[in-house]
Formats: sequence, C-alpha cells, structure tokens
Amino acid sequence: MSEQYLQVDGANICYEVEGTGPYIVFVAGGNGGHRLFKRIRDLLVKHYTVVLYDRRGYFRSELTGPQDYSKNVETNVEDLHKLMTHITDKTFILFGISASAPSILAYLIAYPETVSKVFIHEPLYFVKSFPETENVQNFHNSVYRILHKEDRNASLKLFGHKYFNALDYHILVRNQRNDKVNNWNHWLEHEFCEDPFINIDLELVKIHDDKLVFLHGADSRDYFIYEPGAFIAQSLGKETLPCPGGHIGYYTHSEAFAVDFINLLQTSDKVLTKL
Repeated sequence: MSEQYLQVDGANICYEVEGTGPYIVFVAGGNGGHRLFKRIRDLLVKHYTVVLYDRRGYFRSELTGPQDYSKNVETNVEDLHKLMTHITDKTFILFGISASAPSILAYLIAYPETVSKVFIHEPLYFVKSFPETENVQNFHNSVYRILHKEDRNASLKLFGHKYFNALDYHILVRNQRNDKVNNWNHWLEHEFCEDPFINIDLELVKIHDDKLVFLHGADSRDYFIYEPGAFIAQSLGKETLPCPGGHIGYYTHSEAFAVDFINLLQTSDKVLTKL
C-alpha cells in the first residue's frame, strides 16, 4: 500500500487503497485527515477494500489554487465523487464522521446511485429545527473569536469541553496541543462557523434513507455530541445505533468497533439482497 494522488480543481487529493472485497471509504471530520482511521482499516481489510484520504487542505492533500470557502460542502462532495469514480466503477459504502456530516448528506442527495450504504457517526451538523441551533452557532462564533484573540489550543479547549467525554477530549484536544501536523486551524478558520449550519433539505435525504444509518458512541450518550445526530435521525423516522467507545470509538475501541461494524455491514448486505 502506498499513497496516491488525484489532481482535482484547486487541490491534489492524497489517498490510500488497501484490502479486498466491497469498497468502503472513510471521510474525516474536523481535522480532515486519514490518521485516526488506520486502526479500523487494518481490521477491515480482510473483508473490504478500504479507501482513506485527506480532505483538501488537510495533511497531504495540498491546495493548488484559489478556494471558494463559501462552497466547502459542495466542493467536498465533488472531491469525493471524483475520487471514488477514479478508484472504482462499483457502488461503495460511505462512512462519515462528525464534521463531515453535511458533505455526507449532500453526497447522498447528489449521487445516491454510487453508494450501497451510508453511515454517519455522531454528525456535527445542526438542522434549523434543532432547538439549540442558534445557541450553538453563537458558541461556534465565540470559539472562532478565541482562535484569533488567543490561539488554537484555547479555542479547541472550549470546543472540546462542550462536546466530548474525557477520553475523546484527551485525544482530540489535550494530546494535540503541540501537534504541528494536524490541521485544526484550517477547520476552525474555514469550516467551523459555516458548514455545520448549512441548509440541507431533509426531505431530499429521506428519499434515500433506506441507505442511511446513524451511529453514535455508547460512551457519548450523555454528551452534547450525541444530540444533533439523534435529532436528525428522529426527524427522519430513524434511530441512531450505538457503537463501542465515544466520538472516536473506531480509534479508541477499534477491535470491538470493527466486530460490531462488520456485523452491521453483513446484516445490511442481507437486507439489500432481499430487496
């Protein structure tokens, strides 16, 4: 396995493909990179062909031209579509986490024929009807101000305390205080205040909701990161299914997460075969 690159408009997308079987692509959230998916990939490659990539502007996927950050979600959708059609002409499983949720939902609306199943784990996305949306948007704006008034570490500390349990906070915030490789600054600067609040028509999502599965970490159940996904799932007449660990259970509890996820995928395959 080696990293490969796909040139798209304004960026050079770095990706890796490993394994055998049906294709599954993991889409990163806030820090945009592939690193937290490596453990789960190593446990899935005997059953699935796993695609990992860095979103544009993150880690190895360098920007090569001007960006229109007002169209982040649309751009991420097109990047994903170009990447996967470049890799395979078959349908694939789409797994998105956290801040990638708006792009995942928009992808399902735009290209439903390309995916066999779509999993969204603890979406950091707030529909207009969510009771706390306005308050959360104000909170995100305050985090952004802290970024510029103080620094990244101060803003992430505020963000992490609102959303995560202790273990996730330790890994995503405390452990990365001096990490110069991660791209939290890019996310906070260009996505954090806008993308989680864009308008996505859930009626259009509902057309394809037979393909859509919402997941949450069992250890996130009492934390704020659980709430937006549970609300969206309920709005679509669905439930959100528990997985081992918290917001990044696929990393912290990778073996247990992989067992449950493979069982879920196999169950989904049987259901799709009967349709």
